[in-house]
Amino acid sequence: MRKLVDGFLSLLAAIATVAICGVPSWFTYQAIIAKVAPTWAWAGVIALGGVGFIMTLAFLRKAFSGVSPSRDRPRR
Repeated sequence: MRKLVDGFLSLLAAIATVAICGVPSWFTYQAIIAKVAPTWAWAGVIALGGVGFIMTLAFLRKAFSGVSPSRDRPRR
């Protein structure tokens, strides 16, 4: 049961990471396309999107392994 709960918590962390990193990246992208933001803002979009992508993959790996988001290994 703990493994299932820990996996669910990691899934919630992955969803939160997508929301926290993805939404600002998306709106910055939209601002660049609309010529509201300067072209150097692409650096922020790429950096934030990359970090969010890496963290989301890490949390999804933990979710499928049943590991809590704040732990490195499963509970005993």
